[in-house]
Amino acid sequence: MTNQVIAKYQIIKDEIQAQMESGELKAGDRLPSEAQLCQIYRVSRITVTRAIHDLVAEGLLYRIRGKGTFVKGEVITEGVLKLSGFTERMRRQNLDLQTQLIERDWVVVPEKMATYFGLNPELQVIRLKRLRIVKGEPFCLSVSYLMPEIFYWVLVENMEDESLYDCLERKYALKLGDGEQRIQIDYLTDQDVALFAMDREEPFLKLSLYCYLSDGRPAQFEETYYVGSRYVYEMQLKREITKP
Repeated sequence: MTNQVIAKYQIIKDEIQAQMESGELKAGDRLPSEAQLCQIYRVSRITVTRAIHDLVAEGLLYRIRGKGTFVKGEVITEGVLKLSGFTERMRRQNLDLQTQLIERDWVVVPEKMATYFGLNPELQVIRLKRLRIVKGEPFCLSVSYLMPEIFYWVLVENMEDESLYDCLERKYALKLGDGEQRIQIDYLTDQDVALFAMDREEPFLKLSLYCYLSDGRPAQFEETYYVGSRYVYEMQLKREITKP
């Protein structure tokens, strides 16, 4: 790569960053296409691609296939190693949190929940769907399926202001036990993705949680969908040295 190409690539990168810092480019804004950037800066495609690739790698931009490259807003990073509620975790980071209750009703137990806990597939459970808004922007959608003999009070409590776990343990004197969490990429329905004012094709990071009470009773199955451009799930890994 020539010095001229390196200089041009850095110029493009610096100018995009300057536009972000000045507010000319805001979180969620789409950049011109790579072909358009080639015309604007009169450089080759490889030069533009390198500049964009580095900004994506640094967490300043993100790509959506078929849609383009966008400015990434503030990212919240978590490394959840203990069973804890969303409200508790956001308060720990001193983040402004609002909760919007979307649905609260009775449904047939999801197949995944029935299989995991060994429940009757015709069992009725309580469904609690809530939109979590962090720092004024939709951040995640949580859909909880709750065992009614444990969470019967969810149908009458103010679940926009109350923390589910705090209410369970403080007000109803029941202790949570262990849980298992699974992470995957998934998509929301048209109805649910509209809550975020996002496109149907944009992937979300889905965290699925199964948890018990401390006495071993099945308690909850929850699926939470996080906006991928605003959330990072971080894990610290230690290598075990095994002797030959």
